[in-house]
Amino acid sequence: MFKSFATSLTTFAFIVMGTTGVLMYFHILDNYTKELHEILGLAFVVIVFAHVFFNWKAMRKYFTKKIFYISAGIISIVSLGFILTAPTGPNIKRILVNSVLENPIKKTSVLFVDSYDIARKKLEAAGLHVEANKSLKELAMINQTSPFVIIDTILQK
Repeated sequence: MFKSFATSLTTFAFIVMGTTGVLMYFHILDNYTKELHEILGLAFVVIVFAHVFFNWKAMRKYFTKKIFYISAGIISIVSLGFILTAPTGPNIKRILVNSVLENPIKKTSVLFVDSYDIARKKLEAAGLHVEANKSLKELAMINQTSPFVIIDTILQK
């Protein structure tokens, strides 16, 4: 029973992981697929280990076959190719996000609305404390919330 269950879980988790991976590659339904893909990916690792555990006797036979080593070699070479050709240097996304979160809201609020005054009014209307010289991170700490909640509040119409 456990063998069949582990195999079925592996199969269906693989189908969902493959489908969401393709959707993410082509940026289709990104808001829906990314989190599902990431969380199910973690579960998939556990499911695969269970599948290998419950099917160990049959799996051991694969480890002695030439095709197993050929497959392992192909996947290793392709993976190594991606790793070695990955762009190096600073992480532009991280730099951008940190810049927005760590600079004074008076400067960064104009990224979300036309002026700091509009952002301040929206935040104050939502009951949040605002200081022009504080960053989004600092304001989040003062207001005991997330910087992204503050940004969302500014973006509200």
